[in-house]
Amino acid sequence: MEQGLRLRLAPRQSRIGCTAVWIGCVLTSALVAVLPLSTAGYVGCALFILAVLVSGFWRCTGRGLPALLHVGIDRRITVTDCDGRSRTGAILDDSYVGARLTTIIWRCDESPWWHVANAIVVLPDMLPRESFRRLRVVLRYGRPVAAGATSGEEAG
Repeated sequence: MEQGLRLRLAPRQSRIGCTAVWIGCVLTSALVAVLPLSTAGYVGCALFILAVLVSGFWRCTGRGLPALLHVGIDRRITVTDCDGRSRTGAILDDSYVGARLTTIIWRCDESPWWHVANAIVVLPDMLPRESFRRLRVVLRYGRPVAAGATSGEEAG
């Protein structure tokens, strides 16, 4: 059985993602401001919230965003970073497919079993509408190819 072509996706920067990170950090800062903490506690929380803000912006707009994704119906993915480094792996069943949010949870082939899986958040403003739809279809209906799978025809 032929698996077909793999989707080639080039995600763009996400305004929705940046807005969500910004609102989350502002609301967390407001919550911390009303807590009865010492000055050291406020400074520690502020530094942590700032680190989350910078990390979130880096993943939505900066070099943390993949430059290129190749996703196959066989639930295989190749992620190319901005540096040009490509990593291939398997898409895990923990991925989420929705109309407004899609997450791709994948594990690199070279990673040991105990290594944490990677996650890619895909929002509607990161891809053209048709590409986003195709990605959702491939993630929802794709199945891994079993080892030694055949085309279903009897050998004669």
